[in-house]
Amino acid sequence: MSVIEQLVSGLGMPNFVILIPEIIILLTAFTVFILELFTKNRKVISSISILGLVASGGFILVIMLGILKLILTPITLKEASSNPFYSFIINNFLENFVTLYGLYVVDLFSLVFKLFLVVGTIFVFIHLRPYLEAKQTYYAEFYYLILFSLVGMFIMVSSPNLISFYIGLELMSVSLYVLIGLYRKDYKSKEGAYKYLIIGGTGTAIVSYAIALLYGRTGTFDFKEIAQSIITLESVDVGLIGGLVLLLVGLALKASAVPFHHWAPDAYQGATTPITAFLAVPAKIATYAIILRIVVEAFPSLTETWGFAWALFAAASMILGNLVALRQRNVKRMLAYSSIAHTGYIVAALAAPTGMGFAALAFYSIVYLFMGAGAFLLLASLEKNKGWNNTLDDFKGLAKREPIIALLMLIFMFSLLGIPPTVGFIGKLGVFLALIGYEVWWLAVVLVITSIVSAGYYLKVVANMYMYEPSNNSKINVSLVEKLSLGVLAILVLILGIYPTQIWTLTTTISSLLMAGVGR
Repeated sequence: MSVIEQLVSGLGMPNFVILIPEIIILLTAFTVFILELFTKNRKVISSISILGLVASGGFILVIMLGILKLILTPITLKEASSNPFYSFIINNFLENFVTLYGLYVVDLFSLVFKLFLVVGTIFVFIHLRPYLEAKQTYYAEFYYLILFSLVGMFIMVSSPNLISFYIGLELMSVSLYVLIGLYRKDYKSKEGAYKYLIIGGTGTAIVSYAIALLYGRTGTFDFKEIAQSIITLESVDVGLIGGLVLLLVGLALKASAVPFHHWAPDAYQGATTPITAFLAVPAKIATYAIILRIVVEAFPSLTETWGFAWALFAAASMILGNLVALRQRNVKRMLAYSSIAHTGYIVAALAAPTGMGFAALAFYSIVYLFMGAGAFLLLASLEKNKGWNNTLDDFKGLAKREPIIALLMLIFMFSLLGIPPTVGFIGKLGVFLALIGYEVWWLAVVLVITSIVSAGYYLKVVANMYMYEPSNNSKINVSLVEKLSLGVLAILVLILGIYPTQIWTLTTTISSLLMAGVGR
């Protein structure tokens, strides 16, 4: 037996079954990459990309529903084992869901976030081809780079280990650097990509130093083992705190939390708008997910330290993001600063390190997908039209020119603001109640006041649409497919705002399982 065979037999064969969603997306990315060499048929490339995402998301959804059925319903192990489907889930996703030698975990927490990451990417792909063709800047590289970035996000949310987390972070980030700079007709694209590359590279270096310090102090990369090592330490020293602080700074930079947000406005404005939606929503959701996993699994005994740190990041992001957004005349840049403010709203939940706080963070992260993606993708649909520059003046009289589009924008603006019955109100309410329950009164007050301040720019868009005469009477062309996709997002914003029970139950369940360390 060769050395390689001995090594593999000692380690065991990885469970590739639980990696099927990742494998499907990788195969789709390589298929698009090779196909682009032989055909320039844009519909084929776009359709294959979407079909790959649908197949991957469908597998995730079926497995996720099966796991929830086993967890939430009174079914015995004997009854479940007699069913081939449940037996498949038990053997692969409940008893053997850690693979690649302990570097990758596929639990309910990661499956839920992966499903919504896929959904968000599908909506981006629906709007991507029409936008690129209208702007005459079509490149097939957009499709497989987005898929590679999505694989990086999958690795991040499934990381139980600092090494796999770092690999996923780099795969996601490097792909995003290129995606932002691919808008070759606008110099702002290069400026945004360069700024994100420099600042993002700095963040990567900071994360590397953090990993080195944490490994040097604990002797392990595994989150659970780090937690156990910290408990056994006689005292928390400078090395450990230094590693934790650097890790928090690196994560805050990737989440564009203030004061590490400077790359975001220029990157968001410079990128093609569908890519901006991908950068501001799926990439952010993956970052929030790994932040939650790291602090819960690796540092449960240091809640006061990282809870206070995230409270400061959250307050600064809410205040600066909203105040600067008030001064913006370009709606796309306004939404960029709005996304910084929403980072503050979401990570504020970590200032209340309880089950309620973690569930609120997961809930807000997921529902932000629908309102955030909806707002940016609606801008993409409008920006295709000649003469549309995303300024506030462009929105004047939009309700008379295109009433359906104006109504959809109103729904997204109200949800981002947090007006009932939209889901944005439920998201902010969950974070607010978590903060009150943990008696972080000052941050709850900041959340309320900054939400009121945000009305100054969200309602400005609505007022321009409904209270002014059109400044331009040229026809606005938005395809039926784009209207339908935006309509679906708007309907979800309203339905989940009126009936949020299912998503809230789901996020409460995954937060409880994460805290309990089930299966780890």
